[in-house]
Amino acid sequence: MLCLLASSCRPLIREVFKNPKVRLVDVGIVGNPFLAPRAPLEAVLHLCVSNPNTYALTVSQVAYSATIGSRRVAGGERNEEIRIEPSGDTIVKIPVRLDPEAFAAALREVIQARALSYEFNGSVGVVTPVVGTVRIPYSRSGTIDPVEFLRRKGIGIN
Repeated sequence: MLCLLASSCRPLIREVFKNPKVRLVDVGIVGNPFLAPRAPLEAVLHLCVSNPNTYALTVSQVAYSATIGSRRVAGGERNEEIRIEPSGDTIVKIPVRLDPEAFAAALREVIQARALSYEFNGSVGVVTPVVGTVRIPYSRSGTIDPVEFLRRKGIGIN
């Protein structure tokens, strides 16, 4: 009986709840990594969570993984409740600590290649009515010029 009720409610749940979309819009570097090269590097992931629903949602968890070149420089999970406003976009800022040895090794690769390949992956856990927590994946990858990237972040290299 319970299975019959659950399966008959699925279309109603789809009508009531629309999956949010998540995209990585920026990665901010906190401080200057060249001033304290052995210290953990702090970064901030800026995720845009688009809520198509007419009611607010709550992000309960964000998982992340960061790779630069061929080196995994960060990975983890952050459990913090963040309100996502209805019918719009909310920027969620996630502080990330990069492994200094892996980051230094990645920088050596980058300097030799003069191209920075990167990949950020993860998921956002959104608390939904009736369904419970839904994990929504996000991913961004590409290649940029590291000198230009550092200039844009205010770290001058001539």
